[in-house]
Amino acid sequence: MIKLKNIKPKYLLLGFLLILLIFFTAFSILTYLNIKSLQKSGKSLVVDIINNRPEKFDNNLSNFNKHTTGLKNKLNLVKPVAKYLPNKYHNLFNQTNSLIELTLKFNNLLPQIVGSDKIKTYFILLQNNFEIRPSGGFIGSYAKVKFLKGGLQEIFIQDIYAPDGQLDGHVDPPWPIQAAFRQGWWKLRDSNWEPDFPTAAQQIAWFFKKGGEEKSDGIVAINLFLIKDIIKVIEPMHLPDYEYTITADNFYSIAQNEVEKDFFPGSTQKKDFLSSLSKYLIFELKKINSQQAFLLIKSLKKNLEEKQILISLNDSSQTKFINQLGWDGSIKRQHLGLTKTITDYIYIVDTNLGVNKANCCVNRRAFQQINIGQEKIEEKLLITYINKASDEQIQKPFFWGGLYKDFLRIILPLEAQNIKIKINEKELRDKIDIQEDKTKQLQTIGFFVLTPLSSQTLVEITYNKQLKNEVNNIDSYVLEIQKQPGIENYHHQINLNFPNKNITLDKNIRFDETITISL
Repeated sequence: MIKLKNIKPKYLLLGFLLILLIFFTAFSILTYLNIKSLQKSGKSLVVDIINNRPEKFDNNLSNFNKHTTGLKNKLNLVKPVAKYLPNKYHNLFNQTNSLIELTLKFNNLLPQIVGSDKIKTYFILLQNNFEIRPSGGFIGSYAKVKFLKGGLQEIFIQDIYAPDGQLDGHVDPPWPIQAAFRQGWWKLRDSNWEPDFPTAAQQIAWFFKKGGEEKSDGIVAINLFLIKDIIKVIEPMHLPDYEYTITADNFYSIAQNEVEKDFFPGSTQKKDFLSSLSKYLIFELKKINSQQAFLLIKSLKKNLEEKQILISLNDSSQTKFINQLGWDGSIKRQHLGLTKTITDYIYIVDTNLGVNKANCCVNRRAFQQINIGQEKIEEKLLITYINKASDEQIQKPFFWGGLYKDFLRIILPLEAQNIKIKINEKELRDKIDIQEDKTKQLQTIGFFVLTPLSSQTLVEITYNKQLKNEVNNIDSYVLEIQKQPGIENYHHQINLNFPNKNITLDKNIRFDETITISL
């Protein structure tokens, strides 16, 4: 019998690693087989929903749940030793585990979402983020989607101007919309005005109702990034009714051409093209293999995390689930009431009111200076907009840049005071909109920023906040950054000055982030 005390430590370590290797090899084989079964059952579930086969829904969901639970159980077995894996694989384990837990929770809600008890109707807003709006982009069209008993009953594409034309009565617009368009009314196409999507969704639903549409069970907003990512999975695309080969790279220019070329009020070209595209996508999605299905799920998760998909549902349990995942586009300050901690918040929201697609060529970057003194915090936020478009490039409909007429809203903590604004070093004193939300402990400062072709604009906002604790009793600083839908990413640099300490961080903001700095 071998006594452990007689074995050299290095051999003990090698033995442990060997056992770990054998364990993970066996585990990987079992997991691979489970993932293949999971992919197959997941594909059957999705394809049969799309093909409107409600009689198969319960069995498909049961199989998918069984394989998902099986994979979860295998992950639980390896969880105690997963921390010994190299960082790359440890992170992959955590991501997989998180995705499986999310899937199991979603499976519990899926029957209600796809109409197990009654027909469910959803409006999907098709937004063009090259004309940025608070929820992602200008609402040019929408899809009305119906489910019943686990089957997709109908997808109907419509131009946003159809219900807009049926709107009875008069609705006064927010003053920035009136200042930009000078038309005197507020319409459905501009109703995604509020940065808080649950609030905007209520307004959008109201406009749909007034425009003669039926009551929906939820509203989903999607941007071009999602469409491009879906096309990447199944490209190239050959639309039967159009002489194009569509890829992720040329999709926007072709769509813009079909939508805008020779457009006149009452024309159906936008609806016709988008209907043809949606039918083709659904046809191709029915044929995807397991690898494509996996890539599609990854794309959906990525777009949800990056807020290129926003979801607002009427059912309270579904709303709670979506909110917990951060998929509802709500404005929320989550780190309040912490002792010995300075909590901060920033949300930059752009709204293109220039009646163009200038955001095709506009870059944004931010620099935030935070100086923590003995009694107060002084902050400076610099936002630079760079409009790369030039006069020679403006060729409608394939390219549609131009003057970037942005109604900028900056959402700050309610306790921020002595706020001053400069645009290109000139102080702004009027036409500033300030709104306070005491429930969320936030305030919104809004004003117009113009960035002409081939130029850049510098916006500077300074403010201060009183320290609630003595500086010696503070041990951390927490900054919440919310990222706007419709923007792929932007550079945000943070420079924090604390007595005897200076910290600089460079962040590429792709999704909402919480940054914690120990002081």
